[in-house]
Amino acid sequence: MRRHRLGLGVVFFDIMMNALLCFTALFILAYVQIRPESEDESALATEGKFVVVMEWPNQSEDDVDLYVQDPYGNIAYFQSRGVGLMHLEHDDLGARNDSITTASGDIRVERNEERVIIRGIVPGEYVVNVHMYTKRDPGETPVTVRLYRLLGQDTEVMKRERTLRMNGDERTAFRFTLDPEGMISKINELEKTLAGPLVNRLREGVP
Repeated sequence: MRRHRLGLGVVFFDIMMNALLCFTALFILAYVQIRPESEDESALATEGKFVVVMEWPNQSEDDVDLYVQDPYGNIAYFQSRGVGLMHLEHDDLGARNDSITTASGDIRVERNEERVIIRGIVPGEYVVNVHMYTKRDPGETPVTVRLYRLLGQDTEVMKRERTLRMNGDERTAFRFTLDPEGMISKINELEKTLAGPLVNRLREGVP
């Protein structure tokens, strides 16, 4: 009689365990379907594949410009903000255009920065330069340039620092090559002039 009762107890225990396992599996499946998106999934979508970011001291009144040339010779800069698959977000003139006066007072952005978004992958070499359009501050101006990959989670690919000393100073921050899959190779810092001819034409009034 005791053996019979023990057998019933084991069967009942097995049934309860199987039911618990089924319930757990159903709960996990339901949670996966209704769970809120993770932080990465809920991030704002961007059309960009890469972004080049240039920064210089926030209080500086120097006007520093960013130039990015794509494999077809298109150059994104302040006079050609949207060209090819590149776009310059903002032409920052230094501290001079970092504020706006409103009815409620002055609103100020304490940041000197320019960004060029690379919205699509064009295979070939890209050249990234910095140029001192107008030097207003005494002494040297340190400039930092970064390249970020925007495919998936934003990732800093490279960072370079350059120093500009006077009007017209131009330095190549870096060059890099993209393949059709967006992989980066052939990084180098061979100097190439981009801004000089363009700015000279602009100052001479040549379109």
